[in-house]
Amino acid sequence: MQNPASKKVLLFSTLNPYPFWAGSENLWFDFVQDERVDKQVNFQVALADSPVTRKKGMVLTAAGAATNFYHHFNISFARRNLYRVRDKFSKLPHRTLPWYDEIKKGSYNLVWFNVAALADLADLSYAVELCQKMKIPYWLLLQHGYEDFFLNSEKEIATVTKVASSAKRFVFISKRNRWSLERAIGKKLTNAFHSVNAISPSTIFKAAELSKKNNVSSNGIAKFYNLGRFSPKDKAQHLLLEVFSDDKWKERDWQLSFIGVAGFGQIYLEKLILFYGLNPERIKIIPHTENVLGEIVKHDVLLMPSLAEGTPFAMIESMACGRPALGTAVGGIPELITDNETGWLCSSTDCATVAEKLEEAWQQRTKWPELGLKAQKHIEKNYNQETSFGELLKVLKEDMN
Repeated sequence: MQNPASKKVLLFSTLNPYPFWAGSENLWFDFVQDERVDKQVNFQVALADSPVTRKKGMVLTAAGAATNFYHHFNISFARRNLYRVRDKFSKLPHRTLPWYDEIKKGSYNLVWFNVAALADLADLSYAVELCQKMKIPYWLLLQHGYEDFFLNSEKEIATVTKVASSAKRFVFISKRNRWSLERAIGKKLTNAFHSVNAISPSTIFKAAELSKKNNVSSNGIAKFYNLGRFSPKDKAQHLLLEVFSDDKWKERDWQLSFIGVAGFGQIYLEKLILFYGLNPERIKIIPHTENVLGEIVKHDVLLMPSLAEGTPFAMIESMACGRPALGTAVGGIPELITDNETGWLCSSTDCATVAEKLEEAWQQRTKWPELGLKAQKHIEKNYNQETSFGELLKVLKEDMN
């Protein structure tokens, strides 16, 4: 139940109505439900309407956060073109969405935009203008960025610069994502705040208990896994398949599991397995499961040769389960992996570097349990919601009107 005396925050998610709930939503979704937050802040959440978001909305409502649903501009061809015609004749220089009317009410102490990717920032320009007109401070929280993110014109640079620099606070969950944005606009941000994608104390405890019962193996079949969307353009699963197609790996005792979201991505991975001439019996494709931790502890080492990231929950959860990780130096991965301490960090995203680091990991197999334990301690110390949410709530209270 909402507290009438509490501050009011409108939280808008830029999430498209995917058939699944993206990791980019986890931070705010858990934060809104935190008991400390619920006592001091009333949240009004705006979500794109879909069967999945409707279910999430029920959870939020039960936790005391009011939830509204709007039709995202991508949902239907007819609605998308109706919006285009409306915007054209209204002479507005920006695309508008129905939830903007909430800002116009002017009854909020702060508007929080959860931004799934750097490319979404320009689309918020009109919403930002409304916030400024209504004299409502706003936050941006960025969850993902490409290492090679750039803008295409002076106009785009000016638009994104205004959106980013005018925020009361720009929350980043990855130092490299911040760098990518600042380089793209050619300006250092003075309103930046660093937080982390973290997991709850109960999840940390459960992961630790599961890891005690399911130790990382230093002999026998090496069980590698990749956890995340089946999307080579971001997650680069193709690099793993290319590395394992090398002749020397044919003589070794290993298995590789891809754990993620079924659909087109799964069909494409199956094609790539055959394309690289790999034995399908050595490679499993496991559709998304609610029991993620239970699936993680069936394996030994996480392999994440991503081309773009924020700070991946998949890696945080894996390390919490005492699994060492191999990853590329993108997004928040370098903040998770200390090379040869909590896993193996690839200095670049090219196949040769990934192959070199995977070979290094193979040669150090007797150290896998030791590295896994260090990974677990790193998560317990630095990626606990008990700490991160307390820090986030403190600055949120400071920034509200």
